[in-house]
Parts: sequence; structure tokens; C-alpha cells
Amino acid sequence: MTAELSTVKLTTIDPNPFRQLAEYPYNEDKLTALRRSIREVGLWEGVIGRRAGNRIQVAFGHHRLEAARQELGDGARVPIIVRDLTDQEMLQFMGRENLEDYNADFLVMLETWEAADTFLRGELLTKTQDADIARLLGWTMGTKSDDSIRINDTAKACASAARLISGGYLSRSQLKGLAVYAVREICGRVVAQHEQIERMARVTQRPAKEIEKAKHVSGKAGGRVARDVRAGRVATRDIRGQVDVEAYRDSRAQKRQSPLFAMFGKGLADSIAKIARSDALAEKLSEIKKSLNMITFDEDVQIVKRIGLECENASERFDKWRIAFANPRVKVVPLKEIGR
Repeated sequence: MTAELSTVKLTTIDPNPFRQLAEYPYNEDKLTALRRSIREVGLWEGVIGRRAGNRIQVAFGHHRLEAARQELGDGARVPIIVRDLTDQEMLQFMGRENLEDYNADFLVMLETWEAADTFLRGELLTKTQDADIARLLGWTMGTKSDDSIRINDTAKACASAARLISGGYLSRSQLKGLAVYAVREICGRVVAQHEQIERMARVTQRPAKEIEKAKHVSGKAGGRVARDVRAGRVATRDIRGQVDVEAYRDSRAQKRQSPLFAMFGKGLADSIAKIARSDALAEKLSEIKKSLNMITFDEDVQIVKRIGLECENASERFDKWRIAFANPRVKVVPLKEIGR
């Protein structure tokens, strides 16, 4: 691959043809930081592009060049490494740059994913698979034992988000400012809910309209959790559970039974069973029990007493719920009355 370093006017540079500036505008915070850097140390070499007639198309480095325009003016000349790049290589450079930018907004990743999807659809003339897109962008994690491609977390987040956006269940703006991990948890959970709803629909033969409504309720719940994560009201470890709670809360507010009820209830039952069968918890309690005859310090005695108290409290709390749910066809007594 031939390459040359050229100094060209900013007015002769165009964005990567796969870059969608209308949908994904520049990040103002990033531009501010780059402008400061240009003032202090100048514009570093490293922007790569290709010739398109008498103009240059940038493979990556859009924020750097936009900051140069704002700081130096349109008439400024900047260094560009010019290479003979194919459309596929233009996409791959874009994907690599965004993946290496750890401070990038998730929407930058999603833009790259959607561009690669569009490119592959044109090349393959068929619907693309997530692994195809991830392989093109280099967003993979090696192979499994059966030699199939494993996509990385960024690819998983983008695949789930793109699916929900194309279906009208979420919007791009709802994911703005979120980290890749948060989007993976939110969108991955909503997609999982949709798949569970569809499976139940096949078994119960629920009307298609009812199923679609339940899926939109799930999507709205994901949007609210995204908002709360951005505001710092939901911890990352609680994201998936909060999506479940919000989805069921919305379903219940409609005052009609929804496929989400069975899905939420099953997940809750599984969680309770996991706690009850937790070998790790039982092992910890067993080890403490073995040490009882060796305890001498007062603070250790108090800790053991607290463990006993917490076990008693947990038993009482679960017993109240057991009574409340013992006969679901009988009107449930309010928990506050059970506690009296």
C-alpha cells in the first residue's frame, strides 16, 4: 500500500463517505479538548485519507480536522497521510479508530456499526449477520472451540441497539452519552425480553397486537433506565434487574395481564431459587460455623450474632412473601397487614 505525506487545505478535505454527520454530529467536549491541544502543541500528523479526484476523503480523524477548522480557519493547511484505500479499508480504519477511543460516546460506535452493516448488505446482497459486521470491523474476541467468531462487547452493544432502533423500540437519542457497557446491559436485556415474549407467544398463541405492545412496553422501560443510568440513579450492576422492574411496572399500570407478567415472574422465581441453592453462601456459613469454638474476641462474637440476626430477618421476610403468594387465586392480603 503506497502512502505519502501531503499538506492540503482544509477546504479540500471531505469526511469519510460512511460518516453520517447529520445523524451523529461532532462531540463538542472532544472538539474543545482538541482545540486546546492544537493551540498548545499544534496539529499532530497521523490523519489518514485517500484521494477522490482532486479532493481528499478522510479515513479517520474527523474531530481533529474539525477542531483545526475552528482553531486555525478554513484556509489553513494540514498534514494528511494519503493512501490507496478501498471502501472496505475506509470502514475498517473508522472502526479501529472508534474502538481505540476509550472516551468515545457509544453513538460513535453505533455509527460505525450501521455503516458497516449498510456496506455489507450492498456487497452480499442479503441480510447480514452480527458476526459478519464484527469481523469486518475487527470487533471480535477470537474463536470458540467450534471455530465460530465471538463478537466483543462493543459489537454486542451495537447489535442489540441497532435491532431495537430499527424496530422503533428505542431511539438513538436515548442512548446518547452512555458507555458501551451500559448500552450492552440495557439493550441486551430488552432484546432478551423480546425473545422471551416471542417464545411465549408461540406457546400461548397470544394475539400479535398484544405481543407487539408488550415489546414496546419493554423498549420504553429500557429508555427510562438509560435516562436514569445517565443521571447516576442506577448503578451498572443493577441495570438488567431495573429494566425488568420498569417493564413489569409499566405492564401492570395498564391493568391487564401481559406476557411480561410471566417473564418477570419467572425471572424472580429463578433469582429466589438461586439464593436458596447458593452453594457459595452455604459454604461461607459452614466455614463460620466451624470456627465458633475458636472465637474469643468480642468484636468477632458480635459479628457472628449479626449473621444470626440477618438469617432470622431473611427468614421472616421470605415467610411474609410465601404467605402472600401461597394461593394466587385468593385476594392477596397487603404485606403491611401480614407484618402485624
